[in-house]
Amino acid sequence: MSVRRLLVNFGSSTTDFRVGLNAAGELPGLLKHVVGAPKRALVVDDGMASTELRRELRRALIDNGFAVESLSVAERDSVRDLATAELVFAKLAEHGLTSDDLIVALGDTDVCSVVAFCAKIWRGGMSSVAVACTLEAMCTVATSMRGLDVAGVEDALTLTPGWDMVVCDLDLVVGADIDALGAGYVQLLTSAFSQSRRIWEQFAEKIEGMVSKDAVAFADALCNAQSARSSAIRSANPSARSAYLFGHTTACALRACLGDGVPWYRLLAEGIRFESRLAHDVCNLDVDTIFEIDDCLEDLGIEELAFDLEPARFCEAIKAERFARSNRLMLSLPRFPGAIRLCAIDSELLERHAEAFLASRRELACDE
Repeated sequence: MSVRRLLVNFGSSTTDFRVGLNAAGELPGLLKHVVGAPKRALVVDDGMASTELRRELRRALIDNGFAVESLSVAERDSVRDLATAELVFAKLAEHGLTSDDLIVALGDTDVCSVVAFCAKIWRGGMSSVAVACTLEAMCTVATSMRGLDVAGVEDALTLTPGWDMVVCDLDLVVGADIDALGAGYVQLLTSAFSQSRRIWEQFAEKIEGMVSKDAVAFADALCNAQSARSSAIRSANPSARSAYLFGHTTACALRACLGDGVPWYRLLAEGIRFESRLAHDVCNLDVDTIFEIDDCLEDLGIEELAFDLEPARFCEAIKAERFARSNRLMLSLPRFPGAIRLCAIDSELLERHAEAFLASRRELACDE
C-alpha cells in the first residue's frame, strides 16, 4: 500500500499525518518541505527504534540539508517529566536551535509528548516532526500529549501539540503481539466510538483486519481516529473536548490501587468496561451497546482482568484522580456512539456500580 496523507486540522494550525507501510523509507521526501530553509535539527529518541530506523532518519535529515544533533533519553527512569524537558531545552540551547529549526521525536507516546511540549514553547514555537514507533503513539500524538510530571504531581503540564508532521510506519506495528498493540487498540476503539454510529459499526470490521495483520485496516482505523480526536479538540463544547478520556479516570484509579505491574492497556480496557456500565444509569447508554464494547475488546484480544479490590478503596481512588484535576466529580461517559460528555456522578451510584463490578472481577480471580 502507498503512504496515505491526512491533514489534521485544528483551526489555527494543521498537522500533516502520514501513515503506511515503509513510511520511514519515504522520510527523505517527506521532510523536504517541513521548514523553509533547513539548517539545524535535533532528534530526541527513547531507544525504542531500531538502529536502522535511527540511521534512516538521520540520513534523511542530512540529505535535506540539516546539521543533525541527537539526544537519547533511553536511560532515564521517567521520560515524561519536566526534568526530561529541561534536558531537551538544554540541548536546544547548547546547539543554538531557533524557531526556524526542527526538532524530531522518535519513539513512543512519552517521548513524543515531551518533544511536543518543548517544541510548542521553545522560542515561541519551532517546527516539529514525530516519528511514532507504537500503535498508541500513532493514534494519539498528532492530537494530544500525555501531561508531564512535575513536583510529584502526575500529568500536570499539558498542551495541544503543534506538529508539522506525524509519520507512522505500519511495518513497526503490523503483526506485533497484544502487549505491544493493546494500548493503541483501546485508543482506536474509543476514538471510533466517539465519532459516530456509522464509524463505530465499521470498527468491528477493522478489528478483523487488524488482528489478521492487514495494513489497510490499521491505516483506516488510524485515519478515522485522527478525524474523531481532532473534531473533539475543536469542539466549542468544553464537555465534548474530553471525549477521548472515556475510561481514563477509572484506569488511573486502578493503577493507583493495583500498582504498575498490570499493563496500562488492560487497565484502560477495564476503565472503559466500568464507565460504560456506569453510563447506563447516568446517560441511558443502551445495554446492547455496552455488550458491543465488550465484544470489541474481546475480539481485540483484551480479556477481562481478574483482581480483588475493596469497593471503598476503588471509589476513593476514582475521586482522588478526579479531584486532582477538577473540583467536581465528573467522568467522560457515553450516551450513544458519537456522544461522549462530562457527566456529574452521584457518590451512591458510583459505590453501587463499584460493588457490582468488583464482585465480578473477584469471581474471575477465584476461578483462576
